[in-house]
Amino acid sequence: MDEILKVKASELRTKVHSGEIKSVNIIEACLTRIKGTDFKVKAFLKLSEGRSLKQAAHSDEKIEKGEKYGFLEGIPIGIKDNIMIKGESMTSASKYLENYVSPYDATVIEKLKEAGAVFVGRTNMDEFAMGGSTETSAYQKTANPWDIRCIPGGSSGGSAAAVSAGMVPFALGSDTGGSIRQPASFCGVVGYKPSYGLISRYGACALASSFDQIGTLSKNVKDSALLASVISGRDYRDPVCEPREGIDYVSYIDSPDVLKTIKIGVPKQLLNYKIDAEIAKHFNEAVEKLKLSGTEIVEIDVAAYKYVPALYKVIMCAEVSANIATFDGIRYGYRTSSSKNLNDEYAKSRAESLGYEVKKRILFGTYVLGAKNYYKCYHQAQRVRTLFINQITDAYGKCDFIFSPTTLQMPVKFGETLMEECDIFLTAANLAGLPGITVPCGFANSDMPMGVHFMGSRFSDVKLFQVANAFEKISGFDMNKYPEL
Repeated sequence: MDEILKVKASELRTKVHSGEIKSVNIIEACLTRIKGTDFKVKAFLKLSEGRSLKQAAHSDEKIEKGEKYGFLEGIPIGIKDNIMIKGESMTSASKYLENYVSPYDATVIEKLKEAGAVFVGRTNMDEFAMGGSTETSAYQKTANPWDIRCIPGGSSGGSAAAVSAGMVPFALGSDTGGSIRQPASFCGVVGYKPSYGLISRYGACALASSFDQIGTLSKNVKDSALLASVISGRDYRDPVCEPREGIDYVSYIDSPDVLKTIKIGVPKQLLNYKIDAEIAKHFNEAVEKLKLSGTEIVEIDVAAYKYVPALYKVIMCAEVSANIATFDGIRYGYRTSSSKNLNDEYAKSRAESLGYEVKKRILFGTYVLGAKNYYKCYHQAQRVRTLFINQITDAYGKCDFIFSPTTLQMPVKFGETLMEECDIFLTAANLAGLPGITVPCGFANSDMPMGVHFMGSRFSDVKLFQVANAFEKISGFDMNKYPEL
């Protein structure tokens, strides 16, 4: 592995902008790493080799001439394949969109282009982000770089695997119920989901609109803060995007005594679930490290945690049913060649192009939205969601951040399934619109990484980065360790 790939994005930025390293050399190293290892991992669906090298050369030229350049000028990044880049294909890992070309840029892409970032390629994902293993992609299954027999998690498994394997320094993902943070934990990288409305979703293929957020995957907390600084901020095209200016999170990230000034809440409900022994061991060690750093640890009681899996399933599938209704085989995307009438056109186009997991969620979502089931299923779920949000809000009266293992299980092998409660403490953040970040904390005896999760109150993202960055320094996890491929 080229040593240049072990340099973190924030350091690469300094070296490129000072002229110490050429952007072209970094992109060449990334492409060489991808070509030499991705046949095992399958993190990328598509590479933008020619364009990325041309863009890198242009960045180098601007820096050499002393011209104005962007905040991330010349720095490579991977893009999850459900985020639009004008003039490029966007498949969402589905056969339905295999020939679709994006007519415009997502807001986050506009901001990255303005910042001068170089798009290396499209990362694999679960089809339409429906899944937690990156096995439901219509094109390929992504493997965990630490053990290619195991899943990387999902739905942003391609982005997590690419960063973990050193193919790119950071990547964009999307998070609906833990879809950034779960694969980040499984692959031993940092995964950040912002507060709902902090980063625009315009141009991202919708899964469940009241949960979805674009976020970051990186090798360390500072790099996630760097990327979030570029892509956050107001956007009139996303109706739920808050009218806030973007924040330079990196300038605030170093707060040496922050762990001495906060209270961390550990959910009492952790005892109600079966947790892998090694995850429990490392989590308890993380709690002790926080105590030794001066952090006050308190127990919190959020009884409604038990409703999280059911709430997520009902509301998410209902929103899936509504959002996927636009995929009818008429306006764009896959169209069957054997229809007899309009209804047949709808039915066959979807039946032939959508995978099992997508069909299952559409059917269940349509069921809970039906006239006979709406009030007892969807309406009731939204009421209980409000109850859960109120209980979480009350918990923040006793603590500043809620701390938990990222997942309750280690990654399983292909074909095996995770238990329903595996991501319960991640999904909670999406239900309540709260920011969450997972930070690697150690390795299991199987040499597979795992992480811990900090969840803050809404729009506490600045302090969340500070706390995560401070924990990263005491975690004992080797951020410079990469899987052998």
